[in-house]
Amino acid sequence: MKKLMFYAMIAVAFILCFSCENETVNPSNSSVATNLGAEVIPAISTQYSNEEIAEMIRLFSISREVDVIPPAELQQKFRTDFPNAYDIEWEFGADIYEVEFEIRYRDYEVYYDRQGVLLMCITEIMLSELPSVVKNAAQAKYPEYSFEDIDKISRGSEVFYKIEMERFLSDSEVNLLIKSDGVILNETIDY
Repeated sequence: MKKLMFYAMIAVAFILCFSCENETVNPSNSSVATNLGAEVIPAISTQYSNEEIAEMIRLFSISREVDVIPPAELQQKFRTDFPNAYDIEWEFGADIYEVEFEIRYRDYEVYYDRQGVLLMCITEIMLSELPSVVKNAAQAKYPEYSFEDIDKISRGSEVFYKIEMERFLSDSEVNLLIKSDGVILNETIDY
């Protein structure tokens, strides 16, 4: 039993060691990639308008999603787009596939249509990756709050940031949706 545990620990260490190697970053891609190993996001399709994608995602969010094993072609497309993904979960609803996964302990959600067109990508990011104009807009509106969770949302040709902020020594929380130019689109406060 001790030998089995020892070999299991070596296998886990081996996997962790190789999963922490530096990834190749394409500098021509406009996505943010940090020295912590942020994955470069493949190009989001412009086949659909931003409004069409928003409606497709809205319909998906109100549909009754089910866990699925997607077609082999879509799995291959996903593996090409995100070769370092692990802990992968697929759901399907309203003709949209949602894939939740991790890369280097960072959470991702991506949405594909039935043909494998990448519609939207939501990436968990760190505060240091948040553009200054977006950070400044959030801090100016809520100076007594600190940043908790930040997601970068790439949809069609648009980029948004979903920001959760908490007030120090309080249960008060604010959720913001901010465009990449610093315009606040939506805000909700929970007391």
